[in-house]
Amino acid sequence: MAESLYIFRLKNKNMRILILGLLLTVCHFAQAQKERDTTLKRCPVFITDTVSNNNFFLEFQPCILHVDRNRGDLTVVLQQRDQFFSILFHEKKLDAQKYKILVGSHKNNDVEAKYSFKSGDQVSYVNVRSGVVEATFDKEKDMWHLKVTGMIANLVERSVTYYKVRAEFWFP
Repeated sequence: MAESLYIFRLKNKNMRILILGLLLTVCHFAQAQKERDTTLKRCPVFITDTVSNNNFFLEFQPCILHVDRNRGDLTVVLQQRDQFFSILFHEKKLDAQKYKILVGSHKNNDVEAKYSFKSGDQVSYVNVRSGVVEATFDKEKDMWHLKVTGMIANLVERSVTYYKVRAEFWFP
């Protein structure tokens, strides 16, 4: 099989090395995706119980903002200790517009948002059922501004608990 490939039929060893190096370089840059991690001094996410106003994210603790691509789609994740707030856009790049938060959506104008947390070896997540993500771009700062408002409905056995979701943050 190796004899049938064109590169192995080249008699000049330097040409073989040059072509292999070029192919490896092109493959490396084709696979690379932009990924950014930023540490924020204060956590911008507020997931509060509608009854007690207890916030699950600690406001005065730092959190890590991850911006990367998942299967080509933009993903923004805010992480504080073992809990995560994820926003999954169904676009390759962000547009300055309002996105609707819908569970299981696959349209470009819709996003999915999830609150997830680890407890020991178990991982749980709850979908944000409804809401809006407002994205704007500030040309002076050269940064994106995301403002999230939504509602989580968590069904446990026979009772439903509602949580308000708010987040407002900037990223490059």
